Amino acid sequence: MDKQTTSYDEYVKDEAFLREYNAYQAKYATNIRESDKVLINLVREAFSRHDASKGPFKLLDIGCSTGNLLLHLKNLVPGLELVGGELAESSLEVCRSNPSLKGIRFERLDMLDIDYESEFDVIVANAVAVYFYWDEYAKAARSCNRALKKGGTYLAFEWIHPFRHQDITITETTIGHPKGLRICFRPMPKVASVFEEAGFKQVTFHPFELPIELPKPGFDEEVVSYTVKSADNRNLCFRGTLFQPWCHLSAIKV
Repeated sequence: MDKQTTSYDEYVKDEAFLREYNAYQAKYATNIRESDKVLINLVREAFSRHDASKGPFKLLDIGCSTGNLLLHLKNLVPGLELVGGELAESSLEVCRSNPSLKGIRFERLDMLDIDYESEFDVIVANAVAVYFYWDEYAKAARSCNRALKKGGTYLAFEWIHPFRHQDITITETTIGHPKGLRICFRPMPKVASVFEEAGFKQVTFHPFELPIELPKPGFDEEVVSYTVKSADNRNLCFRGTLFQPWCHLSAIKV
């Protein structure tokens, strides 16, 4: 894949894929993802520390897709001022036309250059930065830091693992992404260093384990998540042949 053509750029311009993906996302409007439940609880924790005398608690979901996480936050954590940022125009159209998302503002925003300064109490990047090269990843961290208020919280969900010296970038070619989709497996120490250099403290990792079992796909062309039971009865999450080291990340702006 050409270094100058980044996967996230290709992703947001692939309208055929996005139509299928947006339709796939519809089921999570009623069934909350287990990983989203963790994010919602982390948002609750941040909200519980909020001083209402300093104004409304503002949250930006950057890379919000069709707005499922924002919908659940609206329903489960009342009192938040919610903003959805997304590059894919088709996803923004879905959000803006959904009456269940009324009251949430949606904008075309790029995580690498968020056009706000000291605006938000929380920024959530839910399975977004997993596609970035390291230089883009560091730029995204700086961009989010700039857009957060002092003491604000950055929350993310991506592939992060504890093996210090194993830094992996793959190109996954599937029916959905015939040209290949870049996915990065990042070591925790290097991620922590990037966020500390960007102006964050208390960089904390929460490795995610699915509390439910997911069936294997019915045919090998279908590359989706499924679980394998470990010897100690944990649900290990795979995608095709790959183990997925999903992890929640939280960090506080200095």
